[in-house]
Amino acid sequence: MNMHKFLYLLLCLFVPQVWGMTQNIHFSGETMGTTYSVQLDLTNIDVTAEELKRRVELELDKVNQSLSVFNEDSEITRVNRSTSKEPITLSNRLYDVLEISKQVSLQTDGALDITLGPVIEFWGFGVKPRELKQKDRGQLELARSKTGMDGFALGADKLEKIIPSLTINPSAVAKGYGVDRVANVLSEAGVNRYLVEIGGEIVTKGETAEGKSWKVAITRPEKLSLQFQQVVGLNNMAIATSGSYVNYIETAGQTLSHIIDPETGMPIKNTVVSTTVLHPQCAVADGFATAFMVLNLNRSIEIANQLGLAVMLIEKTEQGFKAHFSHAIYPYLLNHSGTQNGV
Repeated sequence: MNMHKFLYLLLCLFVPQVWGMTQNIHFSGETMGTTYSVQLDLTNIDVTAEELKRRVELELDKVNQSLSVFNEDSEITRVNRSTSKEPITLSNRLYDVLEISKQVSLQTDGALDITLGPVIEFWGFGVKPRELKQKDRGQLELARSKTGMDGFALGADKLEKIIPSLTINPSAVAKGYGVDRVANVLSEAGVNRYLVEIGGEIVTKGETAEGKSWKVAITRPEKLSLQFQQVVGLNNMAIATSGSYVNYIETAGQTLSHIIDPETGMPIKNTVVSTTVLHPQCAVADGFATAFMVLNLNRSIEIANQLGLAVMLIEKTEQGFKAHFSHAIYPYLLNHSGTQNGV
């Protein structure tokens, strides 16, 4: 899942001096079980910062109301409770997320599977309290029988359950989608220079007041680390990161990742410990970041190159961390002088 991202903005970009005479505004709050923050320039914009924050939080409430599996009254909760095979009419927000998830799943050999709720609950990473005692392979296979991306079909604005008991957890895409929706609110208000972040997922528009790309630092894949692994420059681009180094269970001498392999139903055992994806849509980047945590390193890079995706994978080796890059990410990487490669 992508709920644990540690993308840290280079603070030097956000001090007032950098923006000169522009109206640099910042506001933040809580959403989706984490925090959000917005940096924007309101020069020549008629809407006030207070009004924009109100609009942003209203949109985030709508996203939560559609996508939160922790909300008993949310749209996705109602869909999950239904055992009917009759088509269910969906909001645009939920439909968008399910459509993106379907597409990313198809493009990654099924590595993204948002129907794994029963398996996630089995391993103790879901809504219910963690309890791994007295669980066996038979119970795992029973949970797996209730999953599968082919267990639901989309048509027009409707969802049809092929597996009546199917449940859907869109968390792997939800935060990225929330970022996209906030960006849409700002763009509709005429804001042309901003950075939006939710739980580490980021989208940018325009350049800084200095005419440069927004600098975003990706930390090393270690719990609570503040050391930078790589810095990238973003302009009209989103970034999402997924990792297996924060959310895990230690039991019976084993460390179990919260990321589940749909093919086996088991927590992943992968040398890749962090994946970062750049894409114009944060929801799409979010989905691919999760999928590439499931696939092995070579297959992930192969898919990224085939699709032209800008991707960085960090592998944990006996010698330490090693970064691997797709072809498309190189123009975004910042070198030691602070300029972008190939720019």
